[in-house]
Amino acid sequence: MKIKKLITYLFFTSLIIGCSAPEDPSKYSSSKASYAELERLVGCDSKYSKDRKIDIFEENYKSHWMTWSGKVVLPEEGETSLNVDRIGTQDLHVEFADGRTGYYLKEDQEITVKFVMKQLGGCWLPYIGKHAILLR
Repeated sequence: MKIKKLITYLFFTSLIIGCSAPEDPSKYSSSKASYAELERLVGCDSKYSKDRKIDIFEENYKSHWMTWSGKVVLPEEGETSLNVDRIGTQDLHVEFADGRTGYYLKEDQEITVKFVMKQLGGCWLPYIGKHAILLR
């Protein structure tokens, strides 16, 4: 009997979460943090423990509007990646708010995007942003 109750609870919880209202990015704060700053504090260059990096990211950068520039890598219709530090490959991956902007981009094009930071990057994985707007 307890298992049935648990399954029912999980089912209805997933329904509620799945039906929740979409996020409203206009409510997010802004951050002037650069890619270099994030790398130093929470990225590959950070000397902090993994847990502390996550805490710093969650408190100071996640769900904040940011503006970064870089060279386009792998443009697709609704998204692109940027090589921000001009070393290696992609440092930031963004999904565009309009779902279409990436269609018009070219490899190695220099652009500036405003986006909501969503996911911490790492030594091999890019930071992830959503609701991106092409500024130039």
